[in-house]
Amino acid sequence: MSKKHNWYIAGTCLVGVAIGIVFCGAFSNVMHWAGSTQFCGEFCHSMDVTYAAYKKGLHYNTRSGMHAGCSDCHLLNYANEHNNPIEYTAMLLDKANAGTHSLIGEIQGSLSTPEKQIAERERMAKHVREQMKERDFSNCRACHDVTAMNNPKKKMISKFHQKMTVDAEPKVDCVACHKNAGHDYNAAQAEIDAIVAASKK
Repeated sequence: MSKKHNWYIAGTCLVGVAIGIVFCGAFSNVMHWAGSTQFCGEFCHSMDVTYAAYKKGLHYNTRSGMHAGCSDCHLLNYANEHNNPIEYTAMLLDKANAGTHSLIGEIQGSLSTPEKQIAERERMAKHVREQMKERDFSNCRACHDVTAMNNPKKKMISKFHQKMTVDAEPKVDCVACHKNAGHDYNAAQAEIDAIVAASKK
């Protein structure tokens, strides 16, 4: 094998590696952008009403300044930073599934106006809650370790939550008590009214 041929193979491999790095970087950036709260709430106009309620919810307005984004609550394995390739792949499949439903909704126009979004709110909320129950509120658990809760001022609440482990019976329903954690539609009513009014102009 000639030196020229060796250099050709080495050059081809180098170019392939460079292209692979660029592709992986671009793919990662697109995935991060498509899973951001700004994408879900501002780029996707079928979520205008939902986004307004999210900005009034407890996960957006926090004492620490940190807040849970849309993907943290609505995508499988997102909040625990998909620690291994299997979890990351599961998250991508879940994102693809959710994205397909959103795209179909956009094409059909089922959420194209604020009025339609308000009309669909109960159905969507029921779907999300059932999904969270099926996953045993794994997204909630990814951020909130109930076994480590300790509030000296509210010891009973801490003890109460510490019993809500994965194998707890009956199964835990976080939303039953924390109804406004993700979205507070009552608090966002003025903003929602403004969105509806703006859409009619």
